[in-house]
Amino acid sequence: MVKKKLIALSAAAVIGVGTLAFGASSWAKGNHQSGERLVNRATKMLSLDDGQVEALKLLQAEVVETREMMRGGETGFLSTFSEMISADSFDQQRALNLIDERATALQNNAPELVNAAAVFFDGLNSEQKATLVEKMEKMKQRRGKRQSRH
Repeated sequence: MVKKKLIALSAAAVIGVGTLAFGASSWAKGNHQSGERLVNRATKMLSLDDGQVEALKLLQAEVVETREMMRGGETGFLSTFSEMISADSFDQQRALNLIDERATALQNNAPELVNAAAVFFDGLNSEQKATLVEKMEKMKQRRGKRQSRH
């Protein structure tokens, strides 16, 4: 059980880093076309070579695939959960099953996601990594400012 939690947490961390690094809010909205725009922006920002661009595209594809798996099909997790909340009684077993399905989907895709992240991040030179970390810190600060307004 601890190993499963560790894998899930590791995969979640990789997803978090990937989404922060590449502004994946557009992916979250289902706008996969802007994934190309994000790849282009990252390519310019980090001065990526062709091999690095391909590795980034692979990472982007894995993030999108993992996110789609986590969404849970056409009905989606939130609509199903909303349906459960509005019912006369909250179906705890169904809720646990939904969570287990998402965790299983994440665990099943984690090796490919982690591998794609490793290929991309290991392919960056120290200057590119420093630029990426700097951009991530700026994003973290902006996010903190937005959250403190609530």
